[in-house]
Amino acid sequence: MLASILTLDHRRLENLVEEFMKSPNESTYNEIRNAYVNHIYWEEEFLFPKINNTTLLTIMRALEVEHGSMWMLLDKVKEYLEGGKVEEAQEKISEFMRVLLEHDGAEEGSVYQELDQLSDEEQAELILEEIKIAVPPKEWKCKAIR
Repeated sequence: MLASILTLDHRRLENLVEEFMKSPNESTYNEIRNAYVNHIYWEEEFLFPKINNTTLLTIMRALEVEHGSMWMLLDKVKEYLEGGKVEEAQEKISEFMRVLLEHDGAEEGSVYQELDQLSDEEQAELILEEIKIAVPPKEWKCKAIR
């Protein structure tokens, strides 16, 4: 189950990047940034620590280094956007996408498979961690009040 959830989240992020490449704007950039940070936070703080396979631990360390390089690429995109350098922002987000696609493939083909070996209860506990930190949109209200 976790592999499916995380893979769907990869596709969501990739789609946001494609949207930004077609029409660069700060709103889409912020969506990308939030989606990316939330995704890697969950991986690094909750999911990766559940892996005990020594071969996969080495792979995960490399994946964490890639997380950092992609983080820096996103910082550069923001810098270019704020400076009105849209073409440079598009070039940098394209670089981000190239790294992201390889990275996603590596995670989906190794680490995520291992996570699916966890018991249903362990997987549910990991999903609960995400629910605990979920933040609704600022203006959101329950249906009865809307």
